[in-house]
Amino acid sequence: MDDFLAVVAIFISCISGYLVFDLFYTGFSWSVLLGAAFGFILVHIIWPKKHDSDSAWYDALEFIFDFPYRFATACIRGVVKGGADVVDIDL
Repeated sequence: MDDFLAVVAIFISCISGYLVFDLFYTGFSWSVLLGAAFGFILVHIIWPKKHDSDSAWYDALEFIFDFPYRFATACIRGVVKGGADVVDIDL
């Protein structure tokens, strides 16, 4: 079942990636933006949970296909919190 969920999540992630490309290629559309965002959120939700017996392939695929969700949430948290916790550089 975990393999099936991973394949479905990869498929949804590819569709969402195409929708992001379509935003830039054909012009902005709120429905396309919301569809892409919903797809990336759905990928984060349905990705199989970690088990001790998982291989390194699952970890690598999870990093690749969950990256858009993690990047978007980090940007939103940076804007909401004022950016102080996201980037901490001491000069």
